[in-house]
Amino acid sequence: MLRPNLYGSLAVLAVVAAIAIGLPTIDDALPAGRSLRAGERLDVGLGVSVAAPADAVLDVTKTQPSLYRLVFSVRSVRVVVEASRYAGDLPGLSEKLRRKIQSNPGYQASQQEHPTSTVTGVSGLAGSYSTPGRNGTYAVFGHHGVGVEISMAGDGSDLRKEGTDLTAMIRSVRFGAS
Repeated sequence: MLRPNLYGSLAVLAVVAAIAIGLPTIDDALPAGRSLRAGERLDVGLGVSVAAPADAVLDVTKTQPSLYRLVFSVRSVRVVVEASRYAGDLPGLSEKLRRKIQSNPGYQASQQEHPTSTVTGVSGLAGSYSTPGRNGTYAVFGHHGVGVEISMAGDGSDLRKEGTDLTAMIRSVRFGAS
């Protein structure tokens, strides 16, 4: 009677050990990023899309399609694009993003905001911020009840080097059919 229980217990222990060791090993083997083609349209959600800049790598561990959140990097610059339902005005949306940025220790909005727009003519606001050891830029757009928040931070030299492509990405935001 003792042997069948022993064999059954050992079999269950072997399955549990295989799962405990095997699943993390498989997870570690999967890539955390996916290279994007320059200009590739990326769906953020709620009908919003954006064009990937050159050398962008999608962070598949931080991107959350169900929350309308897209995260990618270009060299040291981390870019976050989020869409949400928003019925307020542009200054209110900008204030919401600035509060989110400044809720992180050491993060500070550093310049007066200025108007910007998408290539399709949707008006927005843009500004900059600083983080410990990094510089950042943000932009917001609102159109027909949908708000878009874009924030990016990275090494100052990478921000300058990739500035044209990153600005083009910000301006590439589209609402509605992509």
